[in-house]
Amino acid sequence: MNKDRLMALLPPSQRSKHKEDRYKAIASVLQTFALSAWGLGIVTPLISGTGPLTPMRAVTCFFLGAALEAISLTFLAYIPYPEDKTEAKTNG
Repeated sequence: MNKDRLMALLPPSQRSKHKEDRYKAIASVLQTFALSAWGLGIVTPLISGTGPLTPMRAVTCFFLGAALEAISLTFLAYIPYPEDKTEAKTNG
C-alpha cells in the first residue's frame, strides 16, 4: 500500500522527447544570455555614448558570452539523434 502512494507522488518517467525539449530549452536560454552579454557589454558601448569600452570590459564580456555559448552547445550535444537507416546501409 505504501508503494502505491509513493508511486502516485512521483512524476511519470520522462520520454526521450521530453529530455530533448528540456535540453533545447536550456540551450536556448544560455544562448540568449550569451548574446545579451555580447550585446550589452560590447555592442551597446560602441553604438551609444553611455561609457567608454575598455579592453578589460570587452574581453570579459567576450569570454562570458563564449563560455555561455560553449555550455549551451554542450547541452545540445546530449540530445540523442537516431541513426539514419539509409545512411547506415550505404556505409556498412
